[in-house]
Amino acid sequence: QDSESLDGCIQSTLSALYPPFEATAATVLCQVFDVVEKTYRGDGLHYLIDFLIPAKHILQCIQQDACAPYCGLLFRHAGWPLCIQEKIVIQLASIDWRILKPGDFYLQVVPSLKKPPRIVLKCLAKDQHNVDEVVIPEVSYTSIFTLEWLSTFNGERMGIALENCLLTTDEKIFRVPWDKVVNPEFINKPKIIENNIISPELNEALVNGVCMSPVTQENLSSDLE
Repeated sequence: QDSESLDGCIQSTLSALYPPFEATAATVLCQVFDVVEKTYRGDGLHYLIDFLIPAKHILQCIQQDACAPYCGLLFRHAGWPLCIQEKIVIQLASIDWRILKPGDFYLQVVPSLKKPPRIVLKCLAKDQHNVDEVVIPEVSYTSIFTLEWLSTFNGERMGIALENCLLTTDEKIFRVPWDKVVNPEFINKPKIIENNIISPELNEALVNGVCMSPVTQENLSSDLE
């Protein structure tokens, strides 16, 4: 497989996972290059087959489970919960551990040379000079993006409770409370009044209660506080 078609495969996989890709590309591609060089010794095909394709399956399953309770609603950020507009929530490479503060954590898909990739939570160790890496069991994948999941996780470990998730862009790292990460935003929730009559100010066509108006760039450009 020539390098051009290999790059195309990698980018098409990433664009499906982290939309809008024009906003996330710089960040995720940088993470890809990091892992290709450090773990796969520059072998992009090895990375694609052994890491990215199985990782895509894992991430899509996590996304489907997270989105299932909101069936019929139009998400403001199409990539949630894997990304929130340009901010990456589940990382494809490690973050500099020195950025971590007590109470911070981040989620990463971690390659394993002999096993499929795994979702790992990383946070500061008790000595605050090392990183704890906790492999999240597959049975928990269905509930990662809930408040209950983090509460249970905190209950099972000693030390400072984790509360802020690190989100990345190509230029900055954002420290975001977990309750903001796990509660997605929606576009134009239909305003329903008595007897299920739609209020006059809602002019868009509704199908099964879902707003079918086109999603504008203005709608998509809102940011986390």
